[in-house]
Amino acid sequence: MRIFAASLGTETNTFAPIPTDRRAFAHSYYPPGTHPATPTLCSAPIVAAREAASAGGHSLIEGTATWAEPAGLTGQAVYEGLRDEILGQLRAAMPVDVVLFGLHGAMVAHGYDDCEGDLIARAREIAPDAVIGAELDLHAHLSDLMVAKADLIIAFKEFPHTDFLARARELTALCIATAEQRIRPVASLFDCRMIAGYMTSREPGRSFVDRLQAMEGTNGILSITVIHGFQAADVYDVGTKVLVYADGDAAKAARLAEQLGRELIAWGNAGVPVHLKTAEAVAAAIANPAGTIPAAASPATAPSSSPNC
Repeated sequence: MRIFAASLGTETNTFAPIPTDRRAFAHSYYPPGTHPATPTLCSAPIVAAREAASAGGHSLIEGTATWAEPAGLTGQAVYEGLRDEILGQLRAAMPVDVVLFGLHGAMVAHGYDDCEGDLIARAREIAPDAVIGAELDLHAHLSDLMVAKADLIIAFKEFPHTDFLARARELTALCIATAEQRIRPVASLFDCRMIAGYMTSREPGRSFVDRLQAMEGTNGILSITVIHGFQAADVYDVGTKVLVYADGDAAKAARLAEQLGRELIAWGNAGVPVHLKTAEAVAAAIANPAGTIPAAASPATAPSSSPNC
């Protein structure tokens, strides 16, 4: 089996005045075959693909891997240049059975509100019969175009993000299983029509994510992704969404996606971490004998906490 893997990512704050130019990608730019053994936030699929190729005897063709730190809009020519570089590498690698992308999900460029959807759609044109998989940060804008043109999309489950390599391994395994016709992923996307978020180092997020992972791999459920959304962007697809893949059963995927999405809606602000204003944080620290802000501070003790993740 022939696998192509590449990575292109940044997290775009569309309200920020500092543009993301080509120099912003230079500090983390790896031409084909030069990515280090240690994965970065959005390049874990390359490392996971190396592992899978070595273990399974597959051929791996690596494309460019690059990342820019979060800032404002990416220049149109910058995005198009990096996109076309990767697509050219994919075209040269054809035929391939699996395409793996390490992306962010909230990259916005001048003229492109959905960079990831654009990249995946163009890759689909080049490799119409390949299995295309993408890993996203959970602070993403998950578009209908991404879901329609990819066979599998998996985002991090943990916030803070400690599981990007584990999710990349999961993505790679499912894409290979799909290419080998052992499974048939069918997607359902439920839009919660809100912007929320929860920490997985505390409740209720911890138990919720543990339950999601217990569901995966049983009763025909292949993968469950919860996109928290990225509030620092003004794009159509912003918001919290639930993406479920079932093995050949669209109705089952739809039922579970809606069930989980409505659970999140019912939480309200229950899972949102408290964000204290400066004066509130100082007052809370002074009031606490230990001299630190209590970890269990609640919206009741911090009335101006933000609902944003």
